[in-house]
Amino acid sequence: MTMIAIAEISGADSIAAALRFASENPESRLIPTYVHTGTEFGDFTRVEANVDFLRAELAAQGARLEGGLRHAEEPALWRALAGRPARILQERFGAYLPCVACHLYLHLMRIPIARECGATTVVSGEREAHGSRTKANQLPQALSAYQRVLAHAGLDLVMPLRAITDAEQIEEILGPRWSGGSPQLECVLKGNETDVRGMPAGQLPAEFVECYIEPVGMAIADAMLRDERDWDSIVSGVLARL
Repeated sequence: MTMIAIAEISGADSIAAALRFASENPESRLIPTYVHTGTEFGDFTRVEANVDFLRAELAAQGARLEGGLRHAEEPALWRALAGRPARILQERFGAYLPCVACHLYLHLMRIPIARECGATTVVSGEREAHGSRTKANQLPQALSAYQRVLAHAGLDLVMPLRAITDAEQIEEILGPRWSGGSPQLECVLKGNETDVRGMPAGQLPAEFVECYIEPVGMAIADAMLRDERDWDSIVSGVLARL
């Protein structure tokens, strides 16, 4: 039976994840998607070139990428989830970075696309570590929370590269025709884990994921399944229980 899967498209990791998934699931049909956050800037043709590369590589493997790149965005959701609660979350948890909620947003935005396409799987390039470097939005507890949120919506969030820390392994998956690097848009919030002096901006406690990210993600997923969009009220309800 053919599996329909949503492919998250961004830089090198997302493309490598799609290639690995397709090699392990040769009967799958992959639908390329891009979610805009509103914090990004740069040349979008680099992302489109990544899609072209993926399409060609999959065709060489006998697999296929379905249709063109699907775009999705919901600025009001990003604002309600990652922007407006900043002060409350800072006070409650002693630190706040929008990156974890932002990645949750990226995964949540695939729910409506998956429903429309009949997909049961979302393929993501999330990794727990990049060499010796870790990111708040890709810590193990955050990645597991994203998976539980999408499972709540009936979707399997697959992370084929989750355990890979070595960039050379990513390059091996991409193969010799990859242009190199990780061409994608940049984020205006990049580097916000440190302040202008290079000092840590604060470490999010584990309970941030347990008490905010997971419950708010499930509440938003439920709303999406009901075709509701009152994001501020949904998030406020979760914040009131902190």
